[in-house]
Amino acid sequence: MSFGSWGFKSPLAHAVSYIYSPPRRRRRGVWLLAVLSLAILVVVLVTSLRSERRVLAGYIDTVQESAAAASSSAGEFVDLTDGLTSVDRQEFITTMARIRTTASTVGSLLEDVDVPGEAMAAHARMQLAHGSWSLGLDLVEGAVLAAADDPAADTPAGLIEEAAVEFAVGDRAYEAAIVELLALEDAADVEIPTYPVVVFSPTAGATGVLEAARTSTGLTLRRDLAVSTVTLDPRVLGETDGGVGIVPFTGQLIVNVTVTNQGNEPISDVPVQVLLGSDRSGTSSSESITVERLEPAEATSLEFLFDVVPVVNYEIVVNVGPAPGEFDTENNLYRLPFVVNEEG
Repeated sequence: MSFGSWGFKSPLAHAVSYIYSPPRRRRRGVWLLAVLSLAILVVVLVTSLRSERRVLAGYIDTVQESAAAASSSAGEFVDLTDGLTSVDRQEFITTMARIRTTASTVGSLLEDVDVPGEAMAAHARMQLAHGSWSLGLDLVEGAVLAAADDPAADTPAGLIEEAAVEFAVGDRAYEAAIVELLALEDAADVEIPTYPVVVFSPTAGATGVLEAARTSTGLTLRRDLAVSTVTLDPRVLGETDGGVGIVPFTGQLIVNVTVTNQGNEPISDVPVQVLLGSDRSGTSSSESITVERLEPAEATSLEFLFDVVPVVNYEIVVNVGPAPGEFDTENNLYRLPFVVNEEG
């Protein structure tokens, strides 16, 4: 007896019907799945390609920015070394500080940028170039000043030679990096900009730089403090026949002193002393101030207050420094004799 004849269908019949669906319907589902997978893969590949190209484009922009900064610094450095015989010590120090600051910026740009895989070789050469340039700058600054201060010393010569080697390594590494980057234009289908020439190697070479430093008069260390001006308040109205200044009647005298750093190196803790001597009792009083720091060519004005009486011969003696190793101390001392007029 058949169960079908009673209107019942076996559950197994449903399963068999599903598993063995018509071939045409199964083929259509497989094709739809394949097409959908291919579309997803294309979208992923296109998105990935665009993302990689954005990273590469960003990297190229950053390298161009760093190369422009390096080119500017290199030009300034070569100009500085070319004119070393006529450069003042402070100008040399200031210019080198500016060049090294720019070089540090270049290093930061290269350190922080996202590097795409195809630019790894170029980036390694760029970093080698920057590291070599920076080391060369650090070496040459101190060596040039040392050679100027002691022309007979041997150490500066070795340091300048070492710096020249570092500059040459950096220049060649930069050239190689640019070649690597230009090769990406066809391989990665991106437009590579024109990069500037960067050459830190001095035109005269290590020998020329050393000779210029040794013979330069502006680079040689020179410490020189000076008393520039001394004025009194009330001011001197005239002089006696003996050349003694005459100050109007007053009970207190303000002494204004200007001191200047006429050397080419900053000087710290500059002592300034003003002594007021009198012929009446042979006694004197003094005041002193310590100036924290004076840069080359910098001047500062100071004020000192003293009690005075009429009809007394006084002498103001102002003394600044001397600084350690100061070569000229004649301008450190200033004398001014004066007398205070009677009242009325």
